[in-house]
Amino acid sequence: MPTLPRPEPFDPLRKGLYTADELMEGYTSAHPDGALDRRIARHFVAAGGRNPPSAAEAIAQRLHDFGIDRALTAWLGGEVGTAPKVVGVMGSHSTRRDDAQYALVAELGWRLARAGFLVATGGGPGLMEAANLGAYLSNHAETGTLDRAIAILKKAPAYESDPAGYIEATRRVRADVSDGATSLGVPTWVYPDEPVNLFSTHIAKYFSNSMREEGLIAIGSHGVVVASDTPGTVREVFQAAEQDSYWVGDRRSPMVLLGPQSASAFELLIAYARRDGYTDLVRAFADPGEAVDFLVRTPPLIRPSPTPTKLGSGVRRMRYRHPS
Repeated sequence: MPTLPRPEPFDPLRKGLYTADELMEGYTSAHPDGALDRRIARHFVAAGGRNPPSAAEAIAQRLHDFGIDRALTAWLGGEVGTAPKVVGVMGSHSTRRDDAQYALVAELGWRLARAGFLVATGGGPGLMEAANLGAYLSNHAETGTLDRAIAILKKAPAYESDPAGYIEATRRVRADVSDGATSLGVPTWVYPDEPVNLFSTHIAKYFSNSMREEGLIAIGSHGVVVASDTPGTVREVFQAAEQDSYWVGDRRSPMVLLGPQSASAFELLIAYARRDGYTDLVRAFADPGEAVDFLVRTPPLIRPSPTPTKLGSGVRRMRYRHPS
């Protein structure tokens, strides 16, 4: 039996979700690689990165991800209160803060959280950060707070060109608004150069990207919003469609495409929905307010237990109900 490595820089027996502050512990602008997140990322790359690690390292990583999965399941399952209504927001990690789509998705996150949804993203930068930013500022009833935050963030629009300025702008927004609302990020160390999304209050960070991607789609109990047409995001569109087609988790959740999208991808998605009977759950919107209104009035469908009604010999009719 291989011996587990020392529990540094990560704990293989992790029992809870991360916070942004925990992952940034040790960070300074003069020494950014001192952050816990960066130390774990360097360890992950040195241990093989996307290539198979040693048996001991593989066991340590899987145990860590198992602990994260259990903690996320407990939190979303309502063991710490009422189970939240989760809406997953998918979008490109490379969208700059000064892009119009960033502001659009930030408004979406703000409106979703104001409507009582828990915003969940892939926990990275770009449009994922935008959605978490909007949710973070949702305790403020006027959009002026969000507009001011975006104006600050625009001064450091991309992490790659100015890492220290990017983090400093984020910290300034958080300092100005210390009462940020809850949202979720589900990132992975498979992308070791991505910064911590500091607007996520709860972070389920995995080593396994496949486990993380499947889980992110699965937890969108009350819908998925797709905000870009990059290859990774389009893949997530059809992961969500697969779950609706096959009643994964015994439910079907609404799917929304927001803003400029690939027309061919949307047409194919509609074709699948029409074939499998859930076209009422699929929509495209240019306006985030309309998208949120649709999600509010379109709860997920819950697959019922068979309740046959005699229509003739051997014929059964299924009754579908909305969740309460």
